[in-house]
This record gives sequence, structure tokens and C-alpha cells, in this order.
Amino acid sequence: MRFFVFSDSHGDSRLMRKIAGNADKIDGIIFLGDYLRDIEHLQKDFSKLAFHIVPGNCDFLSPKPLEKLVEIGGEKILITHGHKYGVKAGYERILTAALQMGANAAFFGHSHIPIKSEKNGVILLNPGSITEPRGNAIRRSYAIIDIDDGKITPQIIEV
Repeated sequence: MRFFVFSDSHGDSRLMRKIAGNADKIDGIIFLGDYLRDIEHLQKDFSKLAFHIVPGNCDFLSPKPLEKLVEIGGEKILITHGHKYGVKAGYERILTAALQMGANAAFFGHSHIPIKSEKNGVILLNPGSITEPRGNAIRRSYAIIDIDDGKITPQIIEV
């Protein structure tokens, strides 16, 4: 299975639409918040794909839960924007939450800085921002995850 992971679009869905539209094989999209309306437009255009969505700190008054534990290809993944776990200051809180939930991975955004690492058997993935890179990220980015034979393989793509 293959999923695209986007975060922090902040009002601009054009690049996500272009990436999804040019994909050869994709099973779904994970959106990690900050401007839900951007991904809701894509849901209409790509209605055959699976979507997993959480709001961010800029999605004021959203009734959607701030985090979800989703199962994709038999793997449990915590998805959240990250502000609830203070990911700009470190990853210990989100790692602890993932371990407590029995997740194999935790995907989050918020900092706009892409990271891909593994700690205590949990994959930590921030795809960066699809529109507004920050910090050491000089380009916009997103992630692709492949799930095969009980293994999550993430890659960060700069655009």
C-alpha cells in the first residue's frame, strides 16, 4: 500500500492536487492539519482514495479529533498535527503517546521541518510543509509511505 502524507498547506492545495494527480499508484492520503479545507477539496476530486485527516492548530473550532490511531496494511499509526505534543521542543511526548497506544509509527506536522527517524521501534515522521518550509528545510516537502509485509517504509520528497 502507498500513501502520501501532507501537512501544513496553509490555504494552498495546488501542489497537493498536482502530486496526487500525477501519481501512478496511490491508495490514500494522510493529512496532518493546518487548513482542513485544502484537503477537503482534494477529497472531492480524489474520492476513490482513502483519506485520514486530523486538524492542526490553525483549524480553529474543528470538530475533528486532534489525533487518531489508524490502521493501514496491518500497521497502527498515530496521526496528529503535533502541537498537542509540543513537537517543536522535542519528540519524547509524541513517542510516549505512540508507545502507550501500541502504534508502530507517529506522523505529525506543525514544525514545518521534515524528519524521519526511528526510536524504540516507533517510526517518527514529519513530512515538512507542502507550502511553507522552515528551519533547515529549504524546499517544500511531503512524504510517501509504503506498507508491505508488516513494514512501513517512509521517504521524504522535496519539491
